[in-house]
Amino acid sequence: MENMSIRCRSHVRSFSAGEVHWEEWSPPGNDGKHTRTVVLVHGLSDSCRTWNRLAPALAAGGRRVVALDLPGHGHSARPDAPYTVAWYAGVVAEWIRALGLSDFDLIGHSFGGSVSMCVAIERPGRVHRLGLVAAGGIGSEVALPLRFAAVTGLLELAAPVLMGVGTHAGMLVLGGNFNAEERRHLARVNARPGTARALSRTLRHAIDLRGQREHLMDIAHRIPEIPPVAVYWGERDPVIPVRHASDIDRYLEGVAVRRFAKAGHYPHREAVADLAPDLLRFLDEPRPAPRLRAGARAPRAAAAAVAAQVGPRPQRWADAPVRQWAMRSLSPLLRQAPQQDAGNSVSPADLGSRPPPVPC
Repeated sequence: MENMSIRCRSHVRSFSAGEVHWEEWSPPGNDGKHTRTVVLVHGLSDSCRTWNRLAPALAAGGRRVVALDLPGHGHSARPDAPYTVAWYAGVVAEWIRALGLSDFDLIGHSFGGSVSMCVAIERPGRVHRLGLVAAGGIGSEVALPLRFAAVTGLLELAAPVLMGVGTHAGMLVLGGNFNAEERRHLARVNARPGTARALSRTLRHAIDLRGQREHLMDIAHRIPEIPPVAVYWGERDPVIPVRHASDIDRYLEGVAVRRFAKAGHYPHREAVADLAPDLLRFLDEPRPAPRLRAGARAPRAAAAAVAAQVGPRPQRWADAPVRQWAMRSLSPLLRQAPQQDAGNSVSPADLGSRPPPVPC
């Protein structure tokens, strides 16, 4: 079925964190309200448009699909907020409740995977299936540039123009099969005032020199009912190692895992022809819920338990000294363009940029 027959609509509504923008794809010939909705959550420094290849394929399979711009991203507001994983999850849960979804499937990419796991704790409705695409929170390892950005805190000083240029350059390096218009769009929205602050605070809470702070096992025992889980990963992922796809079996028994040999960090864009039908089968076929492995612990929790037995060891690196050095040495380079009131809460309404309902 041609994706041209799939309807896509844009929406904006005010919530506790300010305006939230989302897009909705409906199956051909109906509004999708009589089918279980698929909720898509994008990753860090991305937007809901990252799903514009997978979402139409899911809608063509008969599903209603909704994908939001997280706060600090895309066309959503950029409030002065903590930007922790739990905070993001609370905003997503509030949005899901407002949509009236009592039973839905939840798919998260990268940082959006960590947020999706926390949404299951918030329990805005019944999470029928949980899909994790190159998701954060399964292991500690993450690309070194993200660790440096998190520890130094320099992104919060970055001028909007530098955010736009950095986004464009990063997309060229990371791939993701984005075309020129998609790269320009993401560079434009990431150049908005307040984006650098949101990204910096998110990284500071999520990552340190040792890697990712949050882990699946830190929260899995708090999920009221763990739904069936599927993990999708690109073999060439330069951001989060593909071995995390296999590592999840150390913590949860019965998780479906699929790797894509020619994909990187964006298998939902680079391998959509293979991922979409596999995901639709996962969403529709009966599957048992995974089980927590007895005695499984998050890596940091396990290391802390060992440290408690053997005594404290000197820390080779500390985040604070690295941050202080970076602020002294590099911050002047990031102040070459005006901040444009980056310290204030910014919403699409403030910028006169409420997005029109455009084809996805």
